[in-house]
Amino acid sequence: MSTANTSLCALILFTLTACGGGGGGDTSQTSASNNTSNETSTDTSSDTNTTNTSDNNAGSSDDNTSTDTSTDTTDTVQAEDTVTYQLTFTRTWEADNFPTNFPRNSHFSPLVGLTHNADGFIFKPDTEASAGIVSMAETGSKFQLKEEISAIQNTGNSNYLIDESGVSGSAKSVTFTFEASQAFSLLSVVSMVAPSPDWFIGLESLPLFTDNQWLESQTIQLKVYDAGSDSGTRFGSANQATSPAEPIMLLTSDPTDSDFSAGVHSDSGAYIGMIELKLMQ
Repeated sequence: MSTANTSLCALILFTLTACGGGGGGDTSQTSASNNTSNETSTDTSSDTNTTNTSDNNAGSSDDNTSTDTSTDTTDTVQAEDTVTYQLTFTRTWEADNFPTNFPRNSHFSPLVGLTHNADGFIFKPDTEASAGIVSMAETGSKFQLKEEISAIQNTGNSNYLIDESGVSGSAKSVTFTFEASQAFSLLSVVSMVAPSPDWFIGLESLPLFTDNQWLESQTIQLKVYDAGSDSGTRFGSANQATSPAEPIMLLTSDPTDSDFSAGVHSDSGAYIGMIELKLMQ
């Protein structure tokens, strides 16, 4: 072969070898580069998932905290310490339902009472009446009983005096308001049945606040008590002092007199009056 042919063959061989090796390597590197990118993407996705999981947990924690706070708020709700009530006393004592010896000038003396604790009562059935209760039941006067209530207040067992008018003449009812507090949540009110020897109506230690709730409303039918200080048997009986005094008890009398049995009409069971209580909002 001539020198020229030899040179030409060497040039052709060199060119073919160079074109084959360069193409394969770049693709492999590109693929490797893509793999690296995918790995990075996977790691990033993993980080994102972790972040999302953390956010979800945080949200769940916030929700739980919110629920707990709501529960605590409900548990700590307290009733008002002091409230106001409206009291209406209505007479149901009439000649048509209490016909035996019904007095012409029937009426009820001015009401007197108090809000108090368990140690601040003004009367209890089956115990001897105080001088103030006797005076109220026999004469309708509330002066001495108000002094006794003042003494109860001075010992810290009452915080509100009830001092209101009674029901007389053609009047049928009397309405007034009073205050009660959680510390003094019992109500007692009395009034003389007039005329009478020593008979009275009474509401004794009615609870207004129980189980962290104030009584919303209630109607109480009133029975008649005998103060135990006078032995008269009729509405218009003359004074007949009882000695020794007897304990306070529900009135029971002979049918030919006033016709009471355990504080109500012996035949019909009719009540002489009622008290309606309503919590003022």
